[in-house]
Amino acid sequence: MKISSSLAVIITCVIITILQISCSQKPPDFTSFPKIDAHFHIHTLNQAVIDQARADNFMLLSPNTRSSNQAFIDEQFRFTVGQHKKNPDIVAFASTFSMQDWGRPDWQDKAIAYLQASFDSGAVAVKVWKDIGMTFRDADSSFIMIDNPAFDPIFAFIASQNKTVLAHQGEPLNCWLPLDSMTVNGDKSYFKNNPQYHMFLHPNYPTHAQLMAARDNRLAKNPSLRIVGAHLGSLEWDVDVLAKTLDKYPNLAVDMSARICHLQVQNRDKVRNFIITYQDKLLYGTDLGVSDNDDPEKITADVHNTWLEDWRYFTTDDTMSTWNVETPFRGLKLDKTILHKIYHDNALRWYPGLQSKE
Repeated sequence: MKISSSLAVIITCVIITILQISCSQKPPDFTSFPKIDAHFHIHTLNQAVIDQARADNFMLLSPNTRSSNQAFIDEQFRFTVGQHKKNPDIVAFASTFSMQDWGRPDWQDKAIAYLQASFDSGAVAVKVWKDIGMTFRDADSSFIMIDNPAFDPIFAFIASQNKTVLAHQGEPLNCWLPLDSMTVNGDKSYFKNNPQYHMFLHPNYPTHAQLMAARDNRLAKNPSLRIVGAHLGSLEWDVDVLAKTLDKYPNLAVDMSARICHLQVQNRDKVRNFIITYQDKLLYGTDLGVSDNDDPEKITADVHNTWLEDWRYFTTDDTMSTWNVETPFRGLKLDKTILHKIYHDNALRWYPGLQSKE
């Protein structure tokens, strides 16, 4: 069938108009969009960052962490519970348990009792930190890994209470590389300043593969236990590797805290397709924190700017650059439905008990 020249012109104009509309679509409004930072550390009763979160339409999930010292855990608990009670619409928190009395006959009962008390106070999850696997040793000097049978009753109890484990197991793969081979500047800075966690300097410590295997053993042991792997599950260097793990374990999701830069150094289309495919298992988070030692005005500005920068990465296809990544990269321009999941809905699904921002 032959199309008249006038009809062809009309069709061409319609196509151009559609393309122009599509290309010029603005990202969702940052302030009105409901958001949850599912990994944000609060170590203060100061309200400045809380007020900024409210203004930016964020809820914050603050995990208590580091299990070597009960006094430190109790101090965190005081901050997070205090902020939760004062700002229940903004602050939620995750508990943890102490390793201080590991090996004593009553250690498990005490840990479970502490968790029960924290759940009664409003905790929606339990954080386990990298010191399990990378620091603590048993009586025979072997490293205590997360799949150690002594943890079995504790994780069974967490599952019975319909709570989630936020698991920071291992570190980015950069941790096992020399500083000049690391892929992002933040890792170079962190491991330079924290050589005790730079595993390249400690070849007798567990390998990355051993730590991931222990985490996976725990997932297999407790298939009814929800686990959110902090920091892209320490599989941040390749979304293809992370995808295989997410496929294998239906009870595993991951947050993006402190690892968005690792997405920015990978192939943009591959990362975008990964997020589209695993949109139900990815949670936005930053790993930012605020303490009594911070200048409230400065830390509030830093937090707000980080949230805006990440929002631009996920909502536009702008060419961007940051201090953490050596070369420019393009934003992902994700669909609004996917943004709603990674910024809001997935946190509600994986952490029952969180309040909706809507």
